[in-house]
Amino acid sequence: MEAYRRAFIQTGSLAPLKHVMAGVFVMAFGMEHYFHHKYHSHAEGAHDHKEAEVDMTKVDAALPAAAAAAMAEKPLPADMDALTAEIKSLRAEIGTLRAGMREAAEEANKKK
Repeated sequence: MEAYRRAFIQTGSLAPLKHVMAGVFVMAFGMEHYFHHKYHSHAEGAHDHKEAEVDMTKVDAALPAAAAAAMAEKPLPADMDALTAEIKSLRAEIGTLRAGMREAAEEANKKK
C-alpha cells in the first residue's frame, strides 16, 4: 500500500481516481449481472400459474411462455386496418381511464 501511495497519491496523479472508477464499474457490472440472472432464474417459479397449452405453430418459438400464451389467445393484427382499429380502441380505453382518474382526483380535492 505504501508503494502505491508513493507512486500515485503523492505525485498528484489522477491514477487513483481512475482505479476507483474502474473498481466501481467492475463491481457494479458483476453485481448487476449476478442479480439480473438470479431474478430471471427464479421469476417463473415464484408464480402459482399453470403454463397454458400453446400451439407453438401459431407463435414465435423464441417468445417467453407468458408472451406465447398471450399471442395464442389474441394474435397480432394481420393488416394495417386491424392495427389502426386496435390502436383506436386502446386510445379510447386510456381516455376512459384518465377521465376516471381525473374525476377521482377532483373528488379528493373537494373533500380537502
